[in-house]
Amino acid sequence: MLESKIARVELYAVADRNADELPWADDQEPLLYTNNIVRMITEDGLEGVGATISYTENDFDKCIVEAMRTIAPGIIGKNALMTEELNRWLMNRCSWGGLVAKSPFDIAAWDIKGKKAGMPLFQMLGGARNKMLSYSSTPMFDTVDEYFPFIDGCIEHGFKAIKLHCYCVYEKDLKLVKAVQERYKNSGIDFMLDTAMYYTQKEALKMAKLLEEYEWAWFEAPVSDYDYKSYQRLVRETGVQISSHGNCLLTLPEVAHALANDMWSDVRQDATVCGGITPLNKCFALAEAHGKPLEIQSWGYTITQAANLHVALAHHNCTFFEQAYPYENFEYGAKNVIRTNKDGFVHAPQGAGLGVEMDWDAVKEASILSYSFE
Repeated sequence: MLESKIARVELYAVADRNADELPWADDQEPLLYTNNIVRMITEDGLEGVGATISYTENDFDKCIVEAMRTIAPGIIGKNALMTEELNRWLMNRCSWGGLVAKSPFDIAAWDIKGKKAGMPLFQMLGGARNKMLSYSSTPMFDTVDEYFPFIDGCIEHGFKAIKLHCYCVYEKDLKLVKAVQERYKNSGIDFMLDTAMYYTQKEALKMAKLLEEYEWAWFEAPVSDYDYKSYQRLVRETGVQISSHGNCLLTLPEVAHALANDMWSDVRQDATVCGGITPLNKCFALAEAHGKPLEIQSWGYTITQAANLHVALAHHNCTFFEQAYPYENFEYGAKNVIRTNKDGFVHAPQGAGLGVEMDWDAVKEASILSYSFE
């Protein structure tokens, strides 16, 4: 049996203090983003990385790395190549950090596994394609007019689709959607709307019917993910694609329940919050079995982007890849980055595993909290 035993684990909560502070809704304080990184080094000299983003008001987050700290010692000595076994072990750990604190360990193990095999992960997981269309995931702007130059810049850059993070206030969002539709209705650009679970059922239904009329690509997080009845009604009574928030119903049984009860038009999922690459890969198959796309959620830093992109490229049932734009806010510490080309496509990083190279000196310099175990 091949082995690649984990000899050292390093944890970092990385805060880029030069990045923009980007809220997602009108009532939020500016959000500060923390890149929570796991670095695993094996006895045979391989290195794997995994990460998850956390976003908080007023100060950078330390909770995720503190939760990781209680998991990391038990990983020492485990075979990183046994990803299914390792994921089962991770899922059984007692941690108040939940799946978010466990996911980066699974991702780092897959990075090691790909490097051991000498293969990019998307090929190792199935290799459905080597590129896919992406969309720009926008910040929220103070005024409607501020969206226009940003959207124009996205189109000029090459994006063929754009998702609006809006005010999450129905009347203000209505003005924004109508203005964007009027300006770009003949542009050939696909638009999506993300209202971050702020709407009532009545508001969500009205907006969904308008987006259906405008033929927008999808309506994301219209109501709370736990409001099952509203989601069922939206899917039943409107024709626009209804997508969940993607941060609440994460386990395979929860996703299976939602699909079996016609709550979503697609599955919204992210390797860095659902438990890692192991469950995300299974979730793609579950969505396919129900005839649904899995529209990947990958708002975050380069490691987050890479983990989700590799799994999406291993399958056919994902239409778009999410890119936080402008890029620079989410690229700190990465030597090679993931960006959309002029044709609107994104490729996985070259190299085995995730293919991401980190500047560990920069990571350590910007860390507000770190631990190491061996």
